[in-house]
Amino acid sequence: MAMLNDSRNSDFGRYSAQTVTSFAQFLYDSAAHEARPPIPVDNLLIEPLHSTGEYDVQDIRYMAVAYFVSGIIFASIINAIYQKRTLLASQKTISPPKESIEESVSKSQPEETKHHDLGGLGIIDYNRPDYKEKIKHWQSYKNNYLEPFKPDPIYEELEEFEDQYLQINVLLIDSGIDATHEALKFREENIQPWHDYTDTNSMEGGSTAGSGSSLVDDFGHGTCGADIIGSISESAVIYSARVSKDGRNVEPTIVAKAISDAVNKMGEIEFHFIIMPLAFPEDCEGLDELEKAINDAAEMGITLIAAAGNVGNCRDPQPPACYPSVICALSCDGRGTPSGFSPSIRLAEGDQREFLVPGEGIECAWIQPGRCHRQERNELQGLGRVLTIGPDEKRGFTYVSGTSFACSVLGGISMVVLEKVYEIALREHNDPESANSKVNYIRKHFLRDILSQMTRPERRAYLLAPTQVTVEVLQRYLDRARAELDKLELNHEWTP
Repeated sequence: MAMLNDSRNSDFGRYSAQTVTSFAQFLYDSAAHEARPPIPVDNLLIEPLHSTGEYDVQDIRYMAVAYFVSGIIFASIINAIYQKRTLLASQKTISPPKESIEESVSKSQPEETKHHDLGGLGIIDYNRPDYKEKIKHWQSYKNNYLEPFKPDPIYEELEEFEDQYLQINVLLIDSGIDATHEALKFREENIQPWHDYTDTNSMEGGSTAGSGSSLVDDFGHGTCGADIIGSISESAVIYSARVSKDGRNVEPTIVAKAISDAVNKMGEIEFHFIIMPLAFPEDCEGLDELEKAINDAAEMGITLIAAAGNVGNCRDPQPPACYPSVICALSCDGRGTPSGFSPSIRLAEGDQREFLVPGEGIECAWIQPGRCHRQERNELQGLGRVLTIGPDEKRGFTYVSGTSFACSVLGGISMVVLEKVYEIALREHNDPESANSKVNYIRKHFLRDILSQMTRPERRAYLLAPTQVTVEVLQRYLDRARAELDKLELNHEWTP
């Protein structure tokens, strides 16, 4: 009877127990009496089993007890089955939809905060088999499309110009650069300080170019970007504009300040590229100021590249990547499969400015042990746990994914295009000054067009494959640049 009592918490259990108990009582009464009128059980009329007495009193008692015990056993079985079903139902849970890193961060932050994050930094655990495939795809992309496209060494052949290296000045707006990292030591001359905008004195004009604190990175994002760019382009001289210490406190006005300083100080350093591996929500404050600074930089002939943002395939690229003056970097793997976190590419009939480049499984430098606040960083991004990769594994290297790193890859590819053009021009006329002038003109006027020719839209293959652009193609652009420059020089309108 205890099992019957346990079933009282549900209508089904109560109904089953009462029904079986009534049935058992009915059997007992049927055996104890010779005749009974019809008995209603659950709205059914049950006729008595015997109309006349055929058994003696002792047999009737035994039969009644047997019937009653059988009813209890039957009720116990029903109750046990019901309890098992209830337990299984309670164990079934509905998994909530997975949130993106940026959504997790926004929910974990107080509503009154106005700060925004750098582009999502998705550290990959390279021990996972599915991520190993992404890493292999990136390695395959480098071996098949990047390395064969890079220019051949020319300075040893033309000894009189061995000091006339192409120099591409790049302003990297990020979390700083750890210049002490061993991956950057062999090209430390190509890593230069610019401004540390996390210092309040800098925003008030008290900081000057060459601020050494911009070569500090407590977050790792900027160091990754610098290593990616430097590993692709040998001519890139990267200047660090530090706009965040922890990857969180980033404002459009701070980025706008960094861009404006680069424009206003063109007499000191002529920047060719501004790389922005970051993105902002469309409704945040300060975007008007940022867009104005970007337009001013574009008018000065600076090429700007930004990350599309890790907002998913159904969203448009975020500011500043969505601005017409900015080249937008979208992410895919090394085989051209679009990343789930990246906005989809929009094809333009005329000037194409959105490009799909690898942004998954990218190997890059990671900040040294003791300077990597890995646990704090993961908690800030809402992961709720510490990933298994230690900062000292692989001697300071790791694998990353995100449109931020696709942005750095796209920047590196763009610079290799200019290196290739410079090589062709230098072999043609042995005139470094003239070659530099043509390279600059092509960067300002033809770079997007050249990048567009690295895709195969007729096959719906939008992954940038640099080897699609041959020497003959670049030679045609050189000829166009030479013709345009000759016209401008005649009219005294061209300034390299």
